[in-house]
Amino acid sequence: MSSPVSFFLIPPEGLAGVLTRARLAAMRSTVAEGLEDPEEDDDEVLLLELMDHLSQHGADTLTRLPERLEDGVWDLLDVLADELVHLGEDARGEPLELATQLHPSEYDVQAAEAVVGASCAEPIQRLWRFAVWGRLPGQDTPTNTGLKRAYPALGYWTGSEVRQLREGLREHLEGAPDYKPHLRSARIRSWLQRKLTLARRGDPARALDAATHALDKASRQGLGLLFAR
Repeated sequence: MSSPVSFFLIPPEGLAGVLTRARLAAMRSTVAEGLEDPEEDDDEVLLLELMDHLSQHGADTLTRLPERLEDGVWDLLDVLADELVHLGEDARGEPLELATQLHPSEYDVQAAEAVVGASCAEPIQRLWRFAVWGRLPGQDTPTNTGLKRAYPALGYWTGSEVRQLREGLREHLEGAPDYKPHLRSARIRSWLQRKLTLARRGDPARALDAATHALDKASRQGLGLLFAR
């Protein structure tokens, strides 16, 4: 089953601006309440230690953690995504503002990767892949690690990346309702790529329409974007 993807407005610096002490405290309470046996739940204990570390030293230390805490980052992002997408108003932390009411499916986002890949320059392709695969803080090159994990998955674009991606999509793609590549050769390449991948199950126009609305709003306000499913 395909999960819907939500786009949220975040501070321009990215994820560090989202993981405030208040939000970390709320997330920690959720994890701690679900901890049944600290002697057996090693992953949860590590996650609590990571949250305590970030609360004490600041979320910007996500890119320079002690080695023993690094394995907890993906779990931290899963908890954050769950708080934002699934708990909604019931979450204990402050809710983030949606950048758009449009919620494409993960298959739509994968399908759009074929269109972006066939028509846009590599830096724009790289930014779009974060929406497909998720993103670790400080990670400049997407990896497919996120696809091997249970959803929800989470990623983000900083304020400068929002502007770069917005302009890149405008330069190389037509607008609504189809968001096709400008060039006929790129249209053929994107069609072939979609036929060869799982992206054929999704509609790229739905993902690109949602992302365009979100990018426009974030760019006008000088903000970044977080996407979670």
